[in-house]
Amino acid sequence: MKVVDIANEIYIDSGSPSSTSVPAIAFWIRGKVGEINNLLFEDFSINDALEIVDGGGEISMQAVSIIKKLYKIYDYEVSIRSNMNALASDSILKVTDQGSSVEKVNRNEVSKTFVSLRNTEEESLQRLITAYRMRGAGPTQVVGDDTEIGDNSIQGYTVRDIRIR
Repeated sequence: MKVVDIANEIYIDSGSPSSTSVPAIAFWIRGKVGEINNLLFEDFSINDALEIVDGGGEISMQAVSIIKKLYKIYDYEVSIRSNMNALASDSILKVTDQGSSVEKVNRNEVSKTFVSLRNTEEESLQRLITAYRMRGAGPTQVVGDDTEIGDNSIQGYTVRDIRIR
């Protein structure tokens, strides 16, 4: 699947925000291929056609969903940082004068909400990663002596001679 297609899906799923663009998301994805490989124990790379591929061909849809989840967590982290920076400069929460009042948004509560959302997304990401790893899990080596031809005789009889009654 092409990086720009994944980026476009993320952009549309996010509600087409004005704070980012498809090329910015595609750049983020290209920079995270190594992290995705570490999380999923895969060997993804980006070919000349700007597609994410592994040794066997195209990236799976399960891996694409993990990339989407990683971007969502990244987006929440950006929102948390921007709110925390704004919190440092905004000290006035409420102004009242001659019967009218102005109340600013409590950025601390907004940041707490974003942190809660990010934590929920991280838990979901961990479940996706575990499911992805378990889907491809299997023993890479089964150790035992059954791979070598050994003595199949019991007190002079071979296995072919013994019959179970």
